Amino acid sequence: MLKGIDVATYFLNLDKTGEIFNKKLRTQNGRTFYEGNARLNKYMHLAQNIYIAKYGELLMDSIFYAYDNGAVDPVVQENYSVLLDRRGRLVSFSEEEEKFLCSIFKAFRNASLDELIELSHEDAEWLDKHGHYQKEEQRMDSLSRRDEYKEQYMDMVKVLERMEV
Repeated sequence: MLKGIDVATYFLNLDKTGEIFNKKLRTQNGRTFYEGNARLNKYMHLAQNIYIAKYGELLMDSIFYAYDNGAVDPVVQENYSVLLDRRGRLVSFSEEEEKFLCSIFKAFRNASLDELIELSHEDAEWLDKHGHYQKEEQRMDSLSRRDEYKEQYMDMVKVLERMEV
């Protein structure tokens, strides 16, 4: 299993121009945040779910929480600026893992942040955990949705497998 912080770094490194993962401020659902931080967390959330759908196991050790604008790994969220400053730090994965992560990046790079948030909001685990007051009650257990994800992300898995990276 990969470290979530390494997956975040890998995605940041794929954004050579810094346009996708940026520090533009945005306010949505009563929260102000960096667009790039939210986008990075959605990439990670979707990568985790699609990986579960494809392989039946977790891609990374990230723990996601059902925040208002979708699933968030607080470790990545709280360290976003530091991760940006350290962009370029080398992380390496197996060829299969890199191919998977590259395909996720390519598949979602032209999606708007609103579209990514909406995809995150379609996750049944997010729906079940969102709206709780206590942070621990917002903790998501995506692996428990393995069978649902196989169905939900079946077409996405096929698309990613056909992509050339």
